[in-house]
Amino acid sequence: MSGSGLWLRAFLGLLLAVLPPLLLLVGALLLTDTVLAEADPDLVALFVMVGSIVWAAVLAVVYARSIHEDVRSLVSLAERGDPDAGAARDDAYRSLASSLDERNRQVGTLARVSREMAIDQAPRGVVLALVESVATVMRDPTWRCAVLTSSLPELLPAGVYSSSETDGEAVVTPIGDLERWAAVASHDVDARRVEGPWGAFAVVDVLVENGAQAILYAPWEGRAAPSRSELDLLLLIGQHAEAAIEHSLLYARLQAQTDELNRLAAVQADFLRGVTHDLQTPLTSIGALAVELEANARTDLDSIAHQAERLRRMVSQLLVASRLEAGAVHPVQEVFAVPPLIERTWRALRADRPFELVVDGPSHLAIGDPDRLEQVLWAVLDNAVKYSPPGAAVNVGVSPEAGTLQISVADEGSGMEPTTRERAFEQFYRSEMARRLAPDGSGIGLYAARGLMRAMGGEVTIESQLGHGTVVKLTVPAEPT
Repeated sequence: MSGSGLWLRAFLGLLLAVLPPLLLLVGALLLTDTVLAEADPDLVALFVMVGSIVWAAVLAVVYARSIHEDVRSLVSLAERGDPDAGAARDDAYRSLASSLDERNRQVGTLARVSREMAIDQAPRGVVLALVESVATVMRDPTWRCAVLTSSLPELLPAGVYSSSETDGEAVVTPIGDLERWAAVASHDVDARRVEGPWGAFAVVDVLVENGAQAILYAPWEGRAAPSRSELDLLLLIGQHAEAAIEHSLLYARLQAQTDELNRLAAVQADFLRGVTHDLQTPLTSIGALAVELEANARTDLDSIAHQAERLRRMVSQLLVASRLEAGAVHPVQEVFAVPPLIERTWRALRADRPFELVVDGPSHLAIGDPDRLEQVLWAVLDNAVKYSPPGAAVNVGVSPEAGTLQISVADEGSGMEPTTRERAFEQFYRSEMARRLAPDGSGIGLYAARGLMRAMGGEVTIESQLGHGTVVKLTVPAEPT
């Protein structure tokens, strides 16, 4: 039963309870002067009172039976609540749950597209993919991205990007008055709803640190203003767009710098190959003429042959450096004895100073390319001679160690300071002291030596202190016995 019907019946019951006793009392008063003139007033009053009580009791019994079901309904309503109110509350809960589900879907979709966004493609393609991802998250294909300014227009030109392009190529349309107005309207917040001559739009600012400025926007005409949660979602989308565009621009700049460095390295390698080719031909002729004239002018021609050999080895170092840059060094694998190779290399240097070769432990055969190791030894021994005083001794030691041979070349030269020691293996690097002691150096000897040793599975290290000489250690693979 409805609440209004219950209250009406309660009012009628109260009226019936009060009205008859009042009528009985009024009738008694009116009949006092006529019919009841001789009656005892106290008896009349008692009669009226008893009648009222009897009427009230009868009415209470009858009315209690009639409102019994209503009372039970009230008790049930108090215990369980109003069914209509519960239905309305359930509808509100369902609406809230649906809204939360949609927001969770949007956040999950945004996280997924953020992970899948590839920054190694062109920035134009990243912006196009960004627009498509926003349309997917918001379930609205009308979203656009307007790049207003760009510090790298060759990589990311200004214009309007939409998700309607075909073949994966972004077709850029010019910036119009609509985009300029949307960019400055209500600029106090990054995500907003704006209204103007073109209608209502949802706008999200995208500001990239390297100078690019863009907005994401979509028509919002006839729709309720974005809620707080929707604005927060749009802010997340704007942050995702900023990160994606910035990373793509950084990657594009890095790729351009890498390509330029590769181009310069190729030019350098071509230069080195040209130099070695141009120098080898006359040096070969000098060596041949020196051998032919050796019988008549042995001393002078011997010096010519020696210098030609030095030049040939320097050119060979240049060629090795070029091949190392191109990754074209492939040493052979042979088994050979190291001490005879060291002695032959020292004799080729023709250095007029004390030399001592010490072999510790049992003899071991090295495994590698003897010609490449000879090039390394020549570079190390030549440095020991060039950067030590005239008459200073050069000592070489060979000792087996854990399946390798350790070759140490020690001189009594000027040594190296820490910075020079750390940069000694850099290509074309020469310290001020090195340029003063040996002006004709090339700065590629140790660079080529390390490259050759690593190509053979070995290593080269330097131990040196300024004023206390230098020890260069070569490690080459060797047979175990």
